[in-house]
Amino acid sequence: MDRRLWFDLHATVLHAEHALTRAAHPALILRDGPRPLLDSNGIPMFTATPATRALHTDDLTTTGDAVTDIAVRLGPDRPLRLPLQTRSSLTGTPLRDLLRRGAHDGHRWCTVDLDTAGLRAVTTEPVRDGQPPASAVWRDAHLTAAGLSTYPGQTCPGYRLHGGAPARFATDVLRRIIADTSCSHTTGCPVFTVVEDGVTWLVDEIGDRTPATAADDGWCCVAHPALPWTATAVPDPEPDAVFGYGPDGSSEQCGVCGAVNETSYHELPSMAGYDLDTVLTCTICGSADVTDPIFGARPRPKPWPPQPETQPEPSNGWPDPHGADDRSGPTDGAGR
Repeated sequence: MDRRLWFDLHATVLHAEHALTRAAHPALILRDGPRPLLDSNGIPMFTATPATRALHTDDLTTTGDAVTDIAVRLGPDRPLRLPLQTRSSLTGTPLRDLLRRGAHDGHRWCTVDLDTAGLRAVTTEPVRDGQPPASAVWRDAHLTAAGLSTYPGQTCPGYRLHGGAPARFATDVLRRIIADTSCSHTTGCPVFTVVEDGVTWLVDEIGDRTPATAADDGWCCVAHPALPWTATAVPDPEPDAVFGYGPDGSSEQCGVCGAVNETSYHELPSMAGYDLDTVLTCTICGSADVTDPIFGARPRPKPWPPQPETQPEPSNGWPDPHGADDRSGPTDGAGR
């Protein structure tokens, strides 16, 4: 049966860039499992950065793009190699550039389509339609909808619900929304609220209704087909340093690309005539934290991911995903 695997694009780019700097014939590796994994063939491996897990698996066999989230196993003899530098009829461009371009365009997903014969297509997508799972990461945002004011809340980037952004609000903000929709006949809001047996419902003009009650964590997801939300993300504050603590609380994680313990450290006598100049650099993206006795500590982040290549490359076709030799070679002096 045909399947579409959904991988986090930022994490996929991280593994791709690792392979591009550490492998003679860089490729992503799609590995078997109840939730298939993507990692790379870079050497040494990402020992502190886990492989990217497929967050969703859709069945495309019977209903086109129907979302069913069914787990799939590829079989123990079917690891797939996805070469990064080869131009392919599946992508129309080297996978390296497709991933970089998607990330620069604000896309959130890398999708891999499989059938019984193997790899069918690879692309990037800005959003996925459907309710975010419990494991999804929510970000602070300002949210607005037709006929309503703007409210502080949270949204889940990468997902689309009822044609708009997923939205959830704290209980005090929820009370404001209920008060505003109770007066919908004067505001032009497409929904209004009713209370039945202690439950507050959002109802539209044809009677479709969804509950508007807070969950145990104090947040309430406000979703209705007639109420697509528009989200404006609250910008993160400028970081004081590139590196911070990793997931285990002791490792060093790059705040630009997310690599863990992929660093190089150098120090030398300062040109100020005393003390040392130091630089801690991410070996994946090149971002660095530098210090010197005159200006102190300061971050030097690099653009991430790198820009797509602009020069066309010859087409070698897509190598056999079951292990045939990848004939793609380096495209520049850095092996990228």
